[in-house]
Amino acid sequence: MNSPQNWPQQTPPGQAPPGGYGYVPGGGGYVPGPGGGGYAGPPPVRKKRTGLVVGIVVAVVVLLVAGVVGKLYLDYVDEPGGGPGGEPVAQCALSDSLKQQAHVSSFRLIQAPAEAEKGMKQTHCAWEQTKGRDGRNPRTIHVLVYDYAKFSDKSDRNEEMAEGNYTSFTSYASGSQAKQVDGLGDQAMVVIPSSSTDLTEVNLLVRKGAVVWNIRYFGRDKGFLSDSAFPVDDAEAVARRTAEELVR
Repeated sequence: MNSPQNWPQQTPPGQAPPGGYGYVPGGGGYVPGPGGGGYAGPPPVRKKRTGLVVGIVVAVVVLLVAGVVGKLYLDYVDEPGGGPGGEPVAQCALSDSLKQQAHVSSFRLIQAPAEAEKGMKQTHCAWEQTKGRDGRNPRTIHVLVYDYAKFSDKSDRNEEMAEGNYTSFTSYASGSQAKQVDGLGDQAMVVIPSSSTDLTEVNLLVRKGAVVWNIRYFGRDKGFLSDSAFPVDDAEAVARRTAEELVR
């Protein structure tokens, strides 16, 4: 009796199953044969890493922003200045109340006057800030004194030299806001140079007899994101008071 046509045909011993599907005894089911395609099951599913990449990027950005903000904050709260400085010379000595007004307390002698008996004697000194004492807004006073009192044996000649020195500063005032000042010495002029928007600077020039003073006060107000200039009127008040204490 012939077998039904739809029954699977057994492969004779020693022969490979035909191409296509082969039957695996024991419940393995049909698998692709040597020359056939067949069904091999779904491909493995790859895990998506989009969330991980986004998380890393966000973390890096947060760290960068935190670093920038931290640097800005440290710069903002940091107080400029150094040590208390040295003992001021007579040509640059200021009262405690003026130093408090100007936010300076550290004296530095930049150039001492020459010890020669004759000639012009020049003094250059600075009042700067003491760290932790004068605040976080930078301020500085520079004082230059040109003393012609003993330039020669002729007092008229000495005063002429001082007048020439004072006049030479008018070229420095070109392009700047300059105005005459009354009540200080024989001649006085305040000069406000053109400067950047984050800096205030005032120069006060005074001549009395054979001596010329050049007083410069400058600084800025610190901000969290950027610095700014402080009122010019405040700077002029400090410069004028400095002259009133030094010009005798």
